[in-house]
Amino acid sequence: MDLIERYLGAVRWNLPAGKTDDIIAELHEVIHSRIEDREEALGRPLGQSEIAALLKEFGHPITVAGGYREQRSLIGPEVFPFYWFVLRVVLAVVAVIEAIQLGGRLIGADAPLMQTIMQGLHSATASLLLNAALVTIAFAVIERTGWLGEYLQNWKPESLPSLPVLQTRPRKIGEPIAGIVFGLGFLAWWTGVLPIHFWSPRDSDAMVHAAPIWATLYWPVIALVGARIVQDAASLLVPTWKALRALLSIGCAAGTVAIAAILYQAGRLVTVTAVGANAERAMHMQEGLDTALGIAVPVIAALSIWQCGVELWKLSRERNR
Repeated sequence: MDLIERYLGAVRWNLPAGKTDDIIAELHEVIHSRIEDREEALGRPLGQSEIAALLKEFGHPITVAGGYREQRSLIGPEVFPFYWFVLRVVLAVVAVIEAIQLGGRLIGADAPLMQTIMQGLHSATASLLLNAALVTIAFAVIERTGWLGEYLQNWKPESLPSLPVLQTRPRKIGEPIAGIVFGLGFLAWWTGVLPIHFWSPRDSDAMVHAAPIWATLYWPVIALVGARIVQDAASLLVPTWKALRALLSIGCAAGTVAIAAILYQAGRLVTVTAVGANAERAMHMQEGLDTALGIAVPVIAALSIWQCGVELWKLSRERNR
């Protein structure tokens, strides 16, 4: 990946949604036009150091991307793009930490469920506000000390990471956060913290209960869901650790397939019992659920393998850029 592509990749990473392709195309044309003008004036192609100097004159990628955002007055226009970038990263990390802590409270809490949830939300809100305030104060001090101006004068294009000039925006942080929250909620239910009972048809004389096989898989399911939470956390916090993400993806897919194989061999996953005298209805429900779950289990295993393949393909493309 050449220096110009790395520069445009860094700019795209910080652009607002909806206008990235047009903006990158415009910047690409402007940069190459300047290079052509400089080469024509010199009568020779520019070297890497000369291109780096030209990109440095063009401006830091975060500053260039910030120029395409709406003007804000919270912090000065030169500092604000850096402030906004750091603020989003800090709040995302704090949100993940608070979500994990909330899950731990739900699993080991002795207090009522709603009280534990409200305390966790109150703690998370206070932590997010505190960290946002600290970041804001830090950048206000940076702006007044003039440190950022010195950094912008001394930064080097060669120090930019090899971020791809993507055709689409980077993965949104909402996806891994949602996976973490869902995983923690599932663990809270699986361990009995959230007392959600198995579904039973309204006005029916039948009840649906888990089959004994689920007791055997109690700890394997906890391990699998925990690994998926770690996978989502790694995707959010350390996206450059591609080997770890690939290993977690393969491990989660293998674990899902193994559990699915055990469930498929077990045959019956739920037990329907007749509460009243209508045993025939219970029998029909049992047959229908056995058929549906018998189809669902291999489908879930196949989807897990497909999802792992897609993730590995994406990681491979990121590595080859």
